[in-house]
Amino acid sequence: MQHNWKPIISQLKSAGKILLTTHVNPDGDGIGSEIAMYHFLLKMNIISEIINSSAFPEEYAFLDPEKVIQQYIPERDFERLKEFDLIFIFDVGGITRTGILGDDLARLEIPSICIDHHPENHIVCDYKVVDDKAPSTTCLVYELIKEIGTEYIDKQIAEAVYVGLMTDTGSFRFENANKYAFRVASELLEYDIKPNDIFKHVYESYSRQRMALLGTVLQTVHYENDEKLAWFTISRDDLKRAGVQLDEIGGYTDFIRSIKGVEVSVMFLEIDLNKIRVSFRSKGKVVVNQIARKFGGGGHFYAAGLTVENTLEKVTLMVLPEARKAIEQIKQ
Repeated sequence: MQHNWKPIISQLKSAGKILLTTHVNPDGDGIGSEIAMYHFLLKMNIISEIINSSAFPEEYAFLDPEKVIQQYIPERDFERLKEFDLIFIFDVGGITRTGILGDDLARLEIPSICIDHHPENHIVCDYKVVDDKAPSTTCLVYELIKEIGTEYIDKQIAEAVYVGLMTDTGSFRFENANKYAFRVASELLEYDIKPNDIFKHVYESYSRQRMALLGTVLQTVHYENDEKLAWFTISRDDLKRAGVQLDEIGGYTDFIRSIKGVEVSVMFLEIDLNKIRVSFRSKGKVVVNQIARKFGGGGHFYAAGLTVENTLEKVTLMVLPEARKAIEQIKQ
């Protein structure tokens, strides 16, 4: 995969201070992209900071031992945003996905660059490289770094790139685990990364409370449409009783999708009073980002989501009919 990086490289090299950010509720691809770019810029003696709208899951903390990732607090940080003369936005298809930080950045006239791999990218930036054939955004960041010079790549950067690649391909089992994905993974191994250790950090470091809540969820899953559709809800009270934080919920929808016979799994998560996050996962027969788009969301073909302001009950009543319709199309 080759892209025109020249305008972005020109902007990057002339910048005095660069802001790096990703979407709300950041995942391995968003965090990996930020960390890889941060350490690359450090090697080039370019000042940068990573600031996100929300906290990131504990399983990715090993990528940031220096604790350079910051969470945006408007009353503390808004004036600081004016210090940056360039913004990199990673793994984001629309500005609303950057949360409150994106809202405040929209008020400032700072040149921006978006690097992303979502099939529908509507974000307005001065420069964009978007490729939905790329298995992860970190692969695009890796390509950019290589364009400038492979001598800048070290183990820390390679690990960050690999995390995004591993998580967004479902450990190389999703449809996007193409030849390019395996080629990049092979190249990253040259930097002495340890895939087994990385896997343990990301997928084998869950708290007991998180797994106990998953057990509760498994007992309350609703199965419909000949058990092809599986959906479940998690309220704020459920989280409180279990002693689980919002950023620990990642992976539940994927786990439910793995059940035999299930084609689509849907999670309804109450993230605040009358504010619900809906997550879809599909095994490949249903394009779930089409469902998400009907309610202002989006994402990948087989992994998508949205956030709606309403009660948990009303959001399920609103969204589930569309999921059922999509499942019915399989039978035709």
